[in-house]
Amino acid sequence: MPKISVGLVEDNPTIAADIWEKLSLSEDIHMVLRAVNGKDLFKQLNSIPTPEVFLMDIEMPEMDGISTTRLLKQKYPAAKILILTMFDNEVKLFEAIKAGASGYLLKDEKPYKIINAITEILDGGAPMSPLMASKALNLLKHGSNDIHIKSVSKSAELTIRESEILEWIVSGLHVRQISEKLFVSDKTIRKHLEHIYQKLQVKSSGEAVAKVIGRTV
Repeated sequence: MPKISVGLVEDNPTIAADIWEKLSLSEDIHMVLRAVNGKDLFKQLNSIPTPEVFLMDIEMPEMDGISTTRLLKQKYPAAKILILTMFDNEVKLFEAIKAGASGYLLKDEKPYKIINAITEILDGGAPMSPLMASKALNLLKHGSNDIHIKSVSKSAELTIRESEILEWIVSGLHVRQISEKLFVSDKTIRKHLEHIYQKLQVKSSGEAVAKVIGRTV
């Protein structure tokens, strides 16, 4: 099975070197690009193949992670972006997801969790650190989460089961966790997700979350 090509966008050289070294040890990951900000990233992408997944810092000089994510999704729609930051800030979380990020982890996560998140993103998931998933759910609830999900579900004509799965996705759960909660197979959840994506006219869990978020902020 081919390795997953990963690009790292991080302005702190010490942190970047640490992440690069640890992820390079994985048999599933191939680190192929390292940029110090968005401007540097797009310059490099002019001459190399686009990585499958980008690990994106938020606070960077010249072009920050939110702006870079937004432009990256415009130029390379298939790109998957995992925010990797020190900020456990729900506002930054929602800005990142609305810009097109597929997941949001804190930099102090163990390497294996970052690697799992990378594979999960390629599988259509929207991974978040437990703390950020909790913040996301709380903020959505304060913004009448149930009403907004029902509004999105109704406009897209989702079934009751599809609406239920959408709620779990917005809560930050991935396929395996949802299948365990609903006592069905992973394959069944993936089939439901396919239908949800088609009806919402999105291509990933991250975009589905952003669709709901768009009704709240």
